[in-house]
Amino acid sequence: MNEPLSVLVVDDNRSAALAIAMLLEREGHFTEAVYDGQSAIEHLQQQTFDLVLTDLRMAPVDGLQVVAAAQACDPPVDAIVFTAYGSVEAAVEAMRLGALDFLTKPVTADVIIRRVQELRKGPMVAAAIVGNSPPTERLRQQAQKLAEVRSTVLITGEIGSGRRHLARWLHRHGPDTDRSLVMVRPGRPLDPGALEEAGTLLVTGVDRWSDSAQLLLQQQLEGLESGRPPRIIATASPLIDARVSEGALRPELYFRLAVLVITMLPLRERREDIAQLLNHFLDLHAQAFDRPPVRPNPEQLRRLSRHSWPGNVREAANLAERAAVLGEMAFDMPVKPQRQPDVAALSDGFNLSSHMEEIERALLVQAIEQTNGDRPKMSKILGLERNTLRYKLNKYKLIKR
Repeated sequence: MNEPLSVLVVDDNRSAALAIAMLLEREGHFTEAVYDGQSAIEHLQQQTFDLVLTDLRMAPVDGLQVVAAAQACDPPVDAIVFTAYGSVEAAVEAMRLGALDFLTKPVTADVIIRRVQELRKGPMVAAAIVGNSPPTERLRQQAQKLAEVRSTVLITGEIGSGRRHLARWLHRHGPDTDRSLVMVRPGRPLDPGALEEAGTLLVTGVDRWSDSAQLLLQQQLEGLESGRPPRIIATASPLIDARVSEGALRPELYFRLAVLVITMLPLRERREDIAQLLNHFLDLHAQAFDRPPVRPNPEQLRRLSRHSWPGNVREAANLAERAAVLGEMAFDMPVKPQRQPDVAALSDGFNLSSHMEEIERALLVQAIEQTNGDRPKMSKILGLERNTLRYKLNKYKLIKR
């Protein structure tokens, strides 16, 4: 039988927080409910939890700060965030800070129970690489070649683009499928017993790990040289090269991981896959909930094809889960088309690098003025880590502003 989890539920809606806590207690978990972000942070500092379920929109301390506090624990605490339809971008930012997943409201009891059960059982094995667009066909061909060897693989891509999915697919179709896939958590020593059974070590979001966690990982990987070591698969953001240049990621660790590199494109760059992905997830959730599968009608599908999908494949999977529970009305979600940037006129003498730098500098100046130079607020609205922001301010000589 699986061990119960210790869960902290955070929502400024007391009724919602208590309902979730009572639901999980009936499932055999230990829960505590708090009703503001500051209380959640204090609980995280004083007690040990396995999981935090937090609403994003709270004041004055929001869910992003709760996620950051959960990641600052030793060891870090997994977090799942709840967000409204129109706040998926904020949920994606929470995942950049280390959140495990996001669920868009309304969230039903069945969905919450399934998410926690999946976490308690550990990583689920991916069954397929879904999609027939040219980029996905190329990805499938590359993956088939990578699955045949035990070489270390680095998978880059945006949050929710399917990096873990591909890692599990590689393990499932690799030479060590009879052995376990083991997740490596930042700052946690590898368990010798788990290592003996491991065919693959999965290191997720390595470019966001602290320096001490990177050093520990590097030392642990060096200790796997003898015997029959497990394969290493790591995931990172598309900006991993910049993270190395800025000193946020150890070069020696990067070169140890970047042996075979494969990139996951965001869903907005392979829109031909949207319908097939939705049908795939709709079938999975219909089977899980023992309900007939639903499908978007042609007009709903046309609208969804124009959506920017900031949460990528994970956002599509969550939409399918809502539809399995709520029905076809779930497909009438607000659509946010991708914003097209202003394009300069091309002529002799045009310099793309200079033009991009002008745009970047203008956005930094706008952020300074909008926040009165408040660095944490600037980091948040620009989607930049603190060290990256400082590097760019220095680059454009804006540090004194």
